[in-house]
Amino acid sequence: MIRAIIVDDEQHCIDRVLKLISNYDTNIEVIATCQTVDDAIKRTNELNPDLVFLDIEIHDKTGFDYLEQLGDYDFNLIFTTAFNDYAIKAFKYSAMDYLLKPIDQDDFVGAMERLNKRVTSTDTEIQIKMLLSNLKKEDQKKTIRIPTTDGFEIIEIRDIIHCEADTSYTHIHTKDNKYLVSKGIRFYEELLKDVNFFRVHNSYLVNVDHVKKYTKGKGGYVTMSNNTTIDVSTRKKEDFLKLFK
Repeated sequence: MIRAIIVDDEQHCIDRVLKLISNYDTNIEVIATCQTVDDAIKRTNELNPDLVFLDIEIHDKTGFDYLEQLGDYDFNLIFTTAFNDYAIKAFKYSAMDYLLKPIDQDDFVGAMERLNKRVTSTDTEIQIKMLLSNLKKEDQKKTIRIPTTDGFEIIEIRDIIHCEADTSYTHIHTKDNKYLVSKGIRFYEELLKDVNFFRVHNSYLVNVDHVKKYTKGKGGYVTMSNNTTIDVSTRKKEDFLKLFK
């Protein structure tokens, strides 16, 4: 039996999660619902839940306040939130699970299926600490979580030199390593476009801070800080060069 707590300051949102749970699995028992951060902290410490559904904006506080004050995270976590670019970007960096309100049944099922694949909450604890750390950092100093064959690595965004498409996979090149991850380059383009990354070619996403030289041509090419040369497509050339004016 999975023992769950729902933290949300709106009753209709709590009711929605309760309905989704009842439709999905009778093996989930909701042991408490909380509408304030203080109550959520108290009930979490008292009840030691296995799973917390956590809203972002809770009256004059946030779900992040709840996590920071709690300190220990011996539970799995799913955020429930209205659309918020800043928070969602932070979730994606740390690979945290989240559900957008109004919560869709299929999205809920997907989140629960991902939850069921987790063996322990240790992974969640690392993700939460990474998330809270990233919220306080400048963009290039933030970290992202890269899955590997035997687990995952956490790398600083500023260490990524470029990403290279490989069908539905992406090679991520850093100063010291290369990672092959099972997400397409479009995922990383969306994730990193606001932190000075630019898609110079259908197959390449570059960290503009690592561009050492541009060489003219039909589209031209860039030389990166590790001396890798990457073609710039003619379609992308004009927008790319604008970044340096």
